[in-house]
Amino acid sequence: MLILLGPSASGKTESAKIMINRYPISRVVTCTTRPQRINEIDGFDYHFMTDEVFSRREKEHYFAETAVYNNYRYGTPLNELRDDKLIILEPQGLQSFLRLKVCEVVAIFLKTKEECRIERMRNRHDLEENIVKRIEQDRIDFNYEKIDGLDLIIDTTDLTLSNVADLVYYNYNKILANKKFKHEQLSLFETDKS
Repeated sequence: MLILLGPSASGKTESAKIMINRYPISRVVTCTTRPQRINEIDGFDYHFMTDEVFSRREKEHYFAETAVYNNYRYGTPLNELRDDKLIILEPQGLQSFLRLKVCEVVAIFLKTKEECRIERMRNRHDLEENIVKRIEQDRIDFNYEKIDGLDLIIDTTDLTLSNVADLVYYNYNKILANKKFKHEQLSLFETDKS
């Protein structure tokens, strides 16, 4: 499973859309309690739900992991976890996935200079007060030097979204193949203890 991480406006969502249209990979649709944006489609971008519904699903063990970001709840449905799927997560979500060991995980972090991210958020008409809050929070939450489990960091500042998508997908397949090969090598040395 490909996991994309990065601060607000680093290119995660848009490069993921390009990959889905260009390559044989599909997106895990996560759940959130945050309000739906104008250009988002319920069931495609996210499953938008109330806090009450989210809490009920959490009690039913519906989620593989949950996280809180900008005071909204996010959760990943267990039935979506398998190889060759793509998901965008927060750092705490990555740690949950690494502990689950349901499938092989490749974690790629998209970093972008703050001034570029601010410009992107303004271009998508985010409110100025929200931009300031996100930048401040992202400095804490997305310090990639403190995030365990990353396989690759890509600087997207000077790249087109198309180039980001190609770089991510190429490296995802390369890293995934290496991980699976190492796992296969280890299993060759396991012996039957019966």
